Amino acid sequence: MFQGFQAEAGDFFWELCFHNEREWFHAHKERFDTLIGMPMKELAKETYALLLQRFPLLEAEVHVSRIWRDARRLYGRGPLKENLWFSIENPNIPGDGPSFYFEIEPAVFSYGMGFWCPRAEQMEVFRNSIDANPAAFERLASQVAGMKDFKLGGPFYKRAKGEFGETVNAWYNRKSIYVFHEEDFGGALLSPEFPQILCDAFTKLMPMYEYLLSHATLPNPGR
Repeated sequence: MFQGFQAEAGDFFWELCFHNEREWFHAHKERFDTLIGMPMKELAKETYALLLQRFPLLEAEVHVSRIWRDARRLYGRGPLKENLWFSIENPNIPGDGPSFYFEIEPAVFSYGMGFWCPRAEQMEVFRNSIDANPAAFERLASQVAGMKDFKLGGPFYKRAKGEFGETVNAWYNRKSIYVFHEEDFGGALLSPEFPQILCDAFTKLMPMYEYLLSHATLPNPGR
């Protein structure tokens, strides 16, 4: 079971930032497995199980990222990622559908929900849903805005796509959208209660996740 990350996990990530090399990692792989690799898998598994207990009809899978970068996308960087994450998402959604996530980095950790690389037509579907019923979406967006532990992120379009007031505009005029909570490394991250904390957070965001799942995804031609 997940017992909490150790404080030394942050130190390992910092070391990796300065020694992003295959040889260094292979020499320290046992430390990685103990401090980061196994705790991350345990955290993902427990959080997913808790979420399914609350939402037994949730159609989703959990995915834990690899520490190795895709060799085709190094772009001058080292072969290893300097962060690690897991996501919980619907496997039947084409392209980039909404997902819950947790991410750990050397100095911070974060968690939340959203989508990061949606297609232009996907965002158009999302905006069309707001056009059809802006009041309904504003009620939902206001609930999220009232969650003081979360912030709304994602780049804005250079030219606004529409005008619906501050609350809705914050969603309507972004190229990608995510709601996130971020903290300095430590705190709850070191506690065995952290899976429950993540589950509670994802539960709060579930109404918006379900809206995005229904109104911001493209038809799957294979179904």
